[in-house]
Amino acid sequence: MVNILLARWLPPEEYGAFAVALSVFYLLAGFHTAVLTEPMMVFGAGKYREYFRKYLGILLWGHWAISALIALVLGIAALVMARLGSASMAQALAGLAVASPFLLLLWLARRAPYVEMRPQWAVVGSGVNLLITLGGVFLLWRLGLFSSLTGLVLLGSAGAVASFVLLLHIRPRVVGFVKNPTPGMVLADHRSYGGWNVLAFVAYWASGQIIMLLIPIFLGLAASAAVAAVWNLYRPVSLFMQSLGLVILPTFSRWVDQGVPGPELRRRVTRLALLLGGAVGLYGLVLTLGAKPILHLLYAGKYDEHWVLVGLFGASSAASVATGIFVSLLKARGKTRAVSGVWAMSAVLIAVLSVPLMYLAGVEGAIVAVLCSYLSAFWIAQRRVGGVDDG
Repeated sequence: MVNILLARWLPPEEYGAFAVALSVFYLLAGFHTAVLTEPMMVFGAGKYREYFRKYLGILLWGHWAISALIALVLGIAALVMARLGSASMAQALAGLAVASPFLLLLWLARRAPYVEMRPQWAVVGSGVNLLITLGGVFLLWRLGLFSSLTGLVLLGSAGAVASFVLLLHIRPRVVGFVKNPTPGMVLADHRSYGGWNVLAFVAYWASGQIIMLLIPIFLGLAASAAVAAVWNLYRPVSLFMQSLGLVILPTFSRWVDQGVPGPELRRRVTRLALLLGGAVGLYGLVLTLGAKPILHLLYAGKYDEHWVLVGLFGASSAASVATGIFVSLLKARGKTRAVSGVWAMSAVLIAVLSVPLMYLAGVEGAIVAVLCSYLSAFWIAQRRVGGVDDG
């Protein structure tokens, strides 16, 4: 909602700067996810399930250390952009520097109930987050203060309150780490899992999000705004798949821990990948059929000419979702090195194709490169799963 309102009310160049800053944040936030949140979904549902409150308390200390570093990097980047005369980029980066610790805290806290298979509490936290955001957007709009900076600070504030509500229910133990598990044990496990996982996420980011850094270089910030505006139509799909992933990864981990045979795992995962990928493809088809009026309604005619992007995003989202299911199985098996290989090959492909396709077909060519990248990732991921089964 906030993204759609920003795209509708801000000039394309300013919204494009916001979208580029957000891509940089996703890269930095990926480090937080790779070393804290995703390992929590595996170890919290397996090795540390009997000590989850204490385990989560240790992770919270790690969260504040990592998020402080991310906020510092974003703050420095904002100062550099301000010195270079890019006020819109500086404003967006400054907003992210303030909001990022609390956005990341919400990402961590909202996933914790899924480890214990209590998603109703994640719904409560998300509901609190939504209500505060709705009230804040209305207030900022009435005061005439809605911008990329204030919008991001609002999201951070809502995330802080929602996280407090969630953690108040979970009651993590944040002191007294003498016996099992100790911080040293957790650090060793997360370092072992997260080392290759960080590389996997960087490669994943490069296979898609890096296009948001390349587009303004070759096509300008207005082109970045067009891509971000169309991508907003698929944010519900992305959020749905993130939520579903919070169930899928610990479920896959339990299957692996229970010793479900490899061929049977592959059959289950393949069916799920085809089902979800097909559902997203159908969603994209429906959006594509009504692309022009939908874009006109949401953005008051700003991005009508980019209706082709709606179909291209639909196809790439379907491929990405199906790939993510196979990748989740590899992660549940601890094969994060194989995951790195999946996204690394995809990133190489987008690096080779993106610039020539942008010269040939503009912003639409850039998304064609993303589509090719995700299709290659899907092919590699399902082969890696098969290779693990054969082994």
